[in-house]
Amino acid sequence: MNSMYVYQIYYDEATLRSLDPGFLPLDNRVNKRPDWYEFWVIRNFLIENSPLGDGWYGFLSPNFYLKTGFKAEDVADFVSLAETHDCDVALIPCAWDQIAYFKNPFDQGERWHPGIMDLSQKLLSLIFPNVALSDLVTHTGNFTFSNYIIAQRNYWMEWLDVANRVFEVVENNEGQLSLDLSKLTSYGSIERQAPIKAFIQERLPAVILSGKKFSIASISVNNAVAVFEKLFKVDVYTKGLLQTCDLLKKRYCESNDREYLKLYEKIRELIDCRDTK
Repeated sequence: MNSMYVYQIYYDEATLRSLDPGFLPLDNRVNKRPDWYEFWVIRNFLIENSPLGDGWYGFLSPNFYLKTGFKAEDVADFVSLAETHDCDVALIPCAWDQIAYFKNPFDQGERWHPGIMDLSQKLLSLIFPNVALSDLVTHTGNFTFSNYIIAQRNYWMEWLDVANRVFEVVENNEGQLSLDLSKLTSYGSIERQAPIKAFIQERLPAVILSGKKFSIASISVNNAVAVFEKLFKVDVYTKGLLQTCDLLKKRYCESNDREYLKLYEKIRELIDCRDTK
């Protein structure tokens, strides 16, 4: 197996102590740009270490275990399996139920950050002129939140190219779009806020991976991980419907048969998704 370089980011002594010893610690105690969250750390690492060598790379937040239940040895086993199947991207699903329910993560973002779809489309139209986010379909096999991605250098070099272009628009464009991308939005609660660009950047893999340039492996966690009770009713019926939505979207992406997408939309209507406002 190729070498695995999975880093876990820390911001202070408390997060340093909380890290999984099986991962490589990545020091961000200086944290020059907290407004960019993990995006700043990942981008800087890739710039400073470009070109990457052979192997698998990942950049995880300190709360990786809390969000996924996976330890370093679980990740290593999964990546080894992904490599045996000639994959170059391995996804660790995070918030599988929301990935399943919503058409794509930008659609999901509207529930938590109103306006993110339109703003993301304006930004991404400068980078991917042919991408219409309203048509984008994702599932647990081609997307995960929080950049919980372990991948070989071909993926990360493409990610870096996109990240640099996004960074250029936000930081060096003096127009209204740059200002809008830096506006604050809620981060889990009305009291806690963060720039909306931070939530757009974690959704970039959805666009990158939708191009089908990469062979992707993903762990199925939908039987082990409960649904998010703030959004969904926690019962077997709801979980089954969500699993069906995820599968139908996957079948659509594989076949381009719109009947799968139509059926997904019908099944989704049977799920009670609660108003979070």
